[in-house]
Amino acid sequence: MEANMNKIIMTIGAIAILTQATFAATSGTLTLTGTVSGLIDIVVTPEPVASTLDLSVTQSNLKVASVTERSNKAAGYTVTVSSANAVAASAAVATLASANSGTLEYFMKYGGSTVTLAGGMATITDATGATSSNGVSKDLTVSYTGDSGLAEGIYTDTLTFTIAAK
Repeated sequence: MEANMNKIIMTIGAIAILTQATFAATSGTLTLTGTVSGLIDIVVTPEPVASTLDLSVTQSNLKVASVTERSNKAAGYTVTVSSANAVAASAAVATLASANSGTLEYFMKYGGSTVTLAGGMATITDATGATSSNGVSKDLTVSYTGDSGLAEGIYTDTLTFTIAAK
């Protein structure tokens, strides 16, 4: 009886091996997975004239910088600009200011659109998707009425551009 039992076990084993061979796969799958790191940056490239403005001469839409926005955030991104002098004064108008308290108001356009400050800040881009890998380049221009009666001195303002993912 033990011999019969061994034959039965060997027969079941052989059937199992043959069954596996019969049901062997004729195709298979491979899942490839990759990642892309998040990218969000901004580059401000000033024009030489930005540091040599002649405030005694009226300027209209004078290009002072080119700004490149880059983001691969699918939900989009925002760009804000703030004027240090306007923030300090919680003002709606940007000013160039000197150490002797002299000021000159100026107005900005970003990518051809008028920049409207509130408390010294403005959202200048509200994108609903990613940029191309090269980004989006926009010009910043300023306009002001020249005033040869200003007190002598160096007049400055610092603009800060900030990009943030949505």
